[in-house]
Order: sequence, then structure tokens, then C-alpha cells
Amino acid sequence: MIMAENLKRYLSEATGIEIGEDKNAFVLDRIEALLDYIGYSEDEAEEQQQVADIRITGVDDNLIKYLEELSRLTLVPDEEERAKGELNKILDYIDMLNELDTDDVEPMSHPFDYTNNFREDDVVPSSQREDILVNAPQQKDGCFKVPTTVE
Repeated sequence: MIMAENLKRYLSEATGIEIGEDKNAFVLDRIEALLDYIGYSEDEAEEQQQVADIRITGVDDNLIKYLEELSRLTLVPDEEERAKGELNKILDYIDMLNELDTDDVEPMSHPFDYTNNFREDDVVPSSQREDILVNAPQQKDGCFKVPTTVE
């Protein structure tokens, strides 16, 4: 029934023809008859899709429960199903990226081709201690004297 509803909605969107309430049942019956004729079974298709999802991606209820424990979240059943679908989409996208031919692509750490733009590290003499301590309000043994903050 879900497939028939989806096909009816798709036909309506693709053709721009609105199916009125009076013809809704008739159109759904015809679509279901067509699906029966080609041997489509919604229950079998759903089972095959679930088996394929688990086999291909490994995303199942146990994985969702495990991720809930790791993230210390509690999901309601609707959220679990949505998370399962989103994880499957992410993994499908990764599979699609893995199909790309990257044999001739050189690994890079940055999108631009340049190296450090830092100046050279030149050794120069530092300021003299006496010159620095001239502005100190208090000094002791050649160091700044400050109030005690830790006892």
C-alpha cells in the first residue's frame, strides 16, 4: 500500500494532474493490480531492504542502541528509525565516495600549494636585565617583586 501511495503521488507530481477523492480508490486499486501483475510484494521488498541494509551497512537496532549508550542519549522509536535511515544515507554517500578513482591524486594536507610563510628565526641579543628593571615599581635580586598570591 505504501508503494502504491508513493507511485500515485509521483504520478500526480510528474504529470501535474490532481487525483480527486472520488478517483483516489480507483487509481490505488489499479496501481496495486499493476504491482501484483509484475510480482511486487511490499512485505518481501521491505524484508529484502532490511536485510540489505544490515548486510551492506551494518546499521541495525543493536547498533542504534549501542550508539545511544555511547552518546548517553535516549531516543524514542521514531527517532531511532530516523537515525537508522540517516546513518544509512551517510554510509551510502561514503560508499559513493569510495567508488571514485583516486589513484593519480596526490595526498595533500592543505588545498593550496604553499609552505610556511613564517620569517626566518634570527638570533638577536636580548634586552639587558637592568634596562628592563628600570620601570619596575619594586625589585629584588634582579627580578620583579610582586605581592604574594599563593601561600
